[in-house]
Amino acid sequence: MNLDTVYLMTMLKQTIEINSITPHEEKLAAFFADEIRKLGLEPEWHEVAPGRPNVYAKADLGPSDEMLLLTGHLDTVDIADNWQTDPLKAVEKDGKLYGLGSYDMKSGLVCAFMAFKTLVEDKSLHGKLGKIAFAATVDEEGYGLGAKALLETEYKHSAGMFITEPFWGSTKSPLPIGLTGKILYKLSFHGKMSHGFYPERGVNAVEEAGKLLAALEGLNLFNHALYGQGNYSTLKIEGGYKEYAVVVPENCEVIISRLTMPGETKETAIADMQALLNSLDLQAQVSIDILDPYYDPYLLDEHAKLKTSFDKAYEQHIGTPAHYRFLKGITDANIYMPQGNIPCLTFGPRGDGAHECNEYVEIDSLEPVTRVLIDACVNYFKK
Repeated sequence: MNLDTVYLMTMLKQTIEINSITPHEEKLAAFFADEIRKLGLEPEWHEVAPGRPNVYAKADLGPSDEMLLLTGHLDTVDIADNWQTDPLKAVEKDGKLYGLGSYDMKSGLVCAFMAFKTLVEDKSLHGKLGKIAFAATVDEEGYGLGAKALLETEYKHSAGMFITEPFWGSTKSPLPIGLTGKILYKLSFHGKMSHGFYPERGVNAVEEAGKLLAALEGLNLFNHALYGQGNYSTLKIEGGYKEYAVVVPENCEVIISRLTMPGETKETAIADMQALLNSLDLQAQVSIDILDPYYDPYLLDEHAKLKTSFDKAYEQHIGTPAHYRFLKGITDANIYMPQGNIPCLTFGPRGDGAHECNEYVEIDSLEPVTRVLIDACVNYFKK
């Protein structure tokens, strides 16, 4: 099957040089829309928020009613300090391509598009497959607005998704058979103000919050027999005077992030925190809220057709079986699988430096990724 690797590299360099830092994805979305038009297809432009469009395309390549979706996100995080090159210029050096988003995840998104393009243009496959689709979405680095919006379209009926985040499939960089979920607790402590010289007359909300923080090791973290235990991290504590005053603070807010495992839900996580609070005999009143972004954990069925089709293509092109593990992390698969019930397999190029300076992708991983995606789609529709 003919894969235009020169076109692939050219596209990747072009995308790196288009600034798509969250929430400024529109220019890069327009780039992919133009590339879709070159295939003789009309892109679907789905404005998720002002100036923040998802872009979709699909092709009917055979008798199957099932649809496979090749997808990734348009946005990158902001520019870190200490880059040795211009982060918005694609710089090729020693087999690596440097630039903001080169690894996370413009390279994967371009590989997904090139797989889509190759399948659409290979006339020998037409009439033998099913529906093949491509989606470039916004806001993965933020709140997942693009993925949630996609689930409001016909693409929610996808039989499976290949998400081209940078997981390679080696022991060092395994593919996720599943990912943790994430809970963001907001705990609001309300005490009683008094003069700071007479603290016994008040209830110090900051000190009450401190009692909880000192006791967090007692939070019930579910221990999954196969996948282990989640964790927690206090992200923020805010309370006390804004302008200096000798008063006992009556309000304090604490933000805690918690990674959850399969078997845990939003409801069980709230119950765990409430049980810990109840055990502390606090004088302050405490309310628990769950903030966005919230994600459920997920697991991919080991025997899913999407996975078996992929595994065969992976071993053919990479030369070894794909290595899987349950991982700590969040991708749009945490939306597509739990909320959309769509099997997702996550696979993309090698590299390093996601969300860091001097981010790069290894150039020699681009072609194998694209070929694996192509053949995984072909395998899926074989009888």
